[in-house]
Amino acid sequence: MNQMNKILGVVLMIASVFISTLERISVRLSAALVEAGSGSQQGLREVTRTVDVPTGLLVYFMFFVGFVLLVAGFPGSYKRKDRE
Repeated sequence: MNQMNKILGVVLMIASVFISTLERISVRLSAALVEAGSGSQQGLREVTRTVDVPTGLLVYFMFFVGFVLLVAGFPGSYKRKDRE
């Protein structure tokens, strides 16, 4: 079970970082497409401001749960009573 907690924790942490990265890429890419004027046949460029919106709570929650599972996967000192 400890090995499974470690694997699941790492997977959740990496997935949360991946989701956050995809979100930031999509915001910047959509702003770049609007600035390039790809949707219009006019020569006018609309200048937009790229606002880095804060990442959703799901990403932080996934990272926190992944960290807790990763820490829970390592046996603590309370399990070393058999060595005494």
